[in-house]
Amino acid sequence: MSVEDSSTNAIRGWGCTPTGEPPPAAASSQAPAKRGCLPTAFTRGWRRTTLYCILVFLMILVFLNIGLTLWIVGALKLSMNSVGPIRIVKGGIHVDGQTWVVNNLVASTITSQVGQPITIHSHRNFTVQVAEPDSLEHSKIFIKRDHLEFSGRALHVRDARGSPVFTASRDEVRVFADALAVDAPGGVSVRGAVQVPLVSAPPAHDLQLESLTRRLDLRAPENIFLESRAGKIEITSHGNIKLDSVVGAIRLNAQNIVINNLKEAVRTDTPNKNVRGSKVYQLCACASGKLFLAAPEAPCVAHDGDTELCR
Repeated sequence: MSVEDSSTNAIRGWGCTPTGEPPPAAASSQAPAKRGCLPTAFTRGWRRTTLYCILVFLMILVFLNIGLTLWIVGALKLSMNSVGPIRIVKGGIHVDGQTWVVNNLVASTITSQVGQPITIHSHRNFTVQVAEPDSLEHSKIFIKRDHLEFSGRALHVRDARGSPVFTASRDEVRVFADALAVDAPGGVSVRGAVQVPLVSAPPAHDLQLESLTRRLDLRAPENIFLESRAGKIEITSHGNIKLDSVVGAIRLNAQNIVINNLKEAVRTDTPNKNVRGSKVYQLCACASGKLFLAAPEAPCVAHDGDTELCR
């Protein structure tokens, strides 16, 4: 934009703006000295110094922000698909190294890399829980420092082929194996009843069925079969041993049947001379079922005055 001087008919610009035509010599000689394009307030005095300081300070802040941003990106290893050791992959996330979980971890599958183990470490306890949002039933594994707890309807243990190995529920506990071996010196302690088709001991070991303070019952709907192919069978009791058969009979089938410590009845005064004086006796029974020995030629009765034989 320009203005026209009425006295000289010359065209001038605004200070430093060129007009395209130089002014006349007379007008240029009488005109004052040209000033700069910027006002004097921005080129002289303390205002200029303050402006430069503000510009330098803003440039320093910009470079600091750029440097801090680059440092954060490099320290956290940020990229388009990962945040440090956490990478976003198809179907989930991939974590390299150790991961600290502050609160709850909700996931459908947790797996490790191929050929690498996975270790879960907790300071006090570790809990795995599976439950529906609106369901009261849930399954929980609670691992403490010294024991493991499981809560749920049933516990199933399977081998690598998917076959059942162990099942535990409120109703029963089953072991799907050829043999259940207990190597502890105390054996197996059962408070209730045990129902098994076979009870056997490993080779070169004894089998003991023992009840320390109460009685031991062996019951079967048909028969009870006790067999020892290379040793002996011993039945020891502090009190009485009762063999009872309601319908059938009790058979002792052996080459030698020895009953020790039976009391002997008093011999008669006129023994039979045809019988040798060796240890040959009659096996007699009292009315109460107690057994005793008598001489082979004597009657199988106890004397009336004998109070120890059939008491």
